[in-house]
Amino acid sequence: MTKDVKAERSLEMHVDVDAPVEAVWKALTEAEGLANWFSPIAKVSAPGLNGEVTAAWSDEMAFTVRVDAWEPNRRVRWISEDIMGPGTALVSDFHLETAGGKTRVRLVQSGFGEFEGWDDFLESTETGWKYFLYNLSLYLETHQGRTRRLISERIQVKAPRDAAWKHIASAVTGVAPAAVNGLAVGQRVRVAFDGGSTTSGVVELVVAGKGLAIRLPELTDSVLFIELEGGAPDSEE
Repeated sequence: MTKDVKAERSLEMHVDVDAPVEAVWKALTEAEGLANWFSPIAKVSAPGLNGEVTAAWSDEMAFTVRVDAWEPNRRVRWISEDIMGPGTALVSDFHLETAGGKTRVRLVQSGFGEFEGWDDFLESTETGWKYFLYNLSLYLETHQGRTRRLISERIQVKAPRDAAWKHIASAVTGVAPAAVNGLAVGQRVRVAFDGGSTTSGVVELVVAGKGLAIRLPELTDSVLFIELEGGAPDSEE
């Protein structure tokens, strides 16, 4: 339904992965690969055009897309139709190419059809996609051949966004609340766990007020990712 139709809104980003294009393709198109970087529950009905991909983080948080384009080792596209009302579609288009000896994964997510909330919707997914593309590269560069366990939990926070962000980021990193918005990629922090134990961490992704990813070298390069979803800056989450 999107052929020759201009997208209402689009979001584009990329990541360079130090892995062969064939390995990246498998991570994008096979259930086992998807479960190692995207969603802990992943199912693929069949490889190829018009196959269905189901991704789930819980029984309540799951979605199924149809494969709308399939060019092995070059391009795969997911489409969800009528997602924001009749005649709408959300498309996630993954393009692969070799660049500088690495595999570049370029993601273009587009909204089609009349829906006033496309800007807000794509903005809400941007932080998550930045993390997932980073997680894809980490999986293929560091954990390929292993089985990673993705554990996620969603908690409603009864506090204004800014206050919640500063409190959570400070509690995790040990950085003073007033300084958390100054966290930078590559910065080393001490990550605290319940019970008082700590481990060293390296900031890999930071979107002030929205998302924070910390790699834990002492725990086989596991990653802790925190994201504040939805809500206006001063609203309760």
